[in-house]
Amino acid sequence: MPVIHSDTAGRRMARALDPVRAARHGNFMLIYKILRADEWAALRAAGETPGAPIDVADGFVHFSTADQAMETAAKHFAGAGELWLLALEADGLGDALKWEVSRGDALFPHLYGPLRQKDVLWAKALPLHDAGHIFPEEVAGHVDPTREQFDAFKALNRDQPIEMLNLVRLRARAAYPADHEHVLKSRTGAEAYADYGRETAPILARLGGTILWRGQFQSVLIGPEGERWDHAFIARYPSAHAFLAMVTDADYRRAVIHRQAAVRTSRLIRCAPGDGGDSFG
Repeated sequence: MPVIHSDTAGRRMARALDPVRAARHGNFMLIYKILRADEWAALRAAGETPGAPIDVADGFVHFSTADQAMETAAKHFAGAGELWLLALEADGLGDALKWEVSRGDALFPHLYGPLRQKDVLWAKALPLHDAGHIFPEEVAGHVDPTREQFDAFKALNRDQPIEMLNLVRLRARAAYPADHEHVLKSRTGAEAYADYGRETAPILARLGGTILWRGQFQSVLIGPEGERWDHAFIARYPSAHAFLAMVTDADYRRAVIHRQAAVRTSRLIRCAPGDGGDSFG
């Protein structure tokens, strides 16, 4: 597999990688390795490993970015239990880490040297669920509600006004489905999210919704290290019926593809309107 060194390739790598979607440790990009339980035990016992059998055969240790890790699990570890996800800081691996073209003509991180336990920032089990392996948020993100969350939302009073707190973190590069017209275009997450906003604005207005408040993120004083948000706003709806009418509207369902392509992770929190008052409690 050719190693990319040119300026053109560097720009290509900047597009192929998603430094926003990639989970981070401080300001550094993390890359990921999936190991079976016995391979993880062997690494802990010896302190280093040449990797899994496929790594030994290929002459380098295969890694994935956050964008790539879930597809790697589905392709190479489907149905496998007792897996572990290891996170390493890419810059900490030095010149032994090469970015090379692999699956889907994308650039993947390959380590030409042993995988050392001292380089592992953290290791987390990957539970196996009916739909596949459950990845931590720093890899999988929260983009759409689960069935349980949506059912809980619908079970609440639908006749009263609601205010939805939106916290949105964008991908650097939009990730459209393979059959979407924009999939081959080099579009940013910001561009895709702007399309989502523009195409859904008439629907929001028609149903009586408004943006009650919008703020620009600056920093996290209390919360997870490295957390940041590209959009923070509160959308107000005259009722939960209006919100449900929006998300089931045919035009909205076409437009929400832009949101799904744009968003790395998010929070969508339903609140009932309340008085501001003069105190915290």
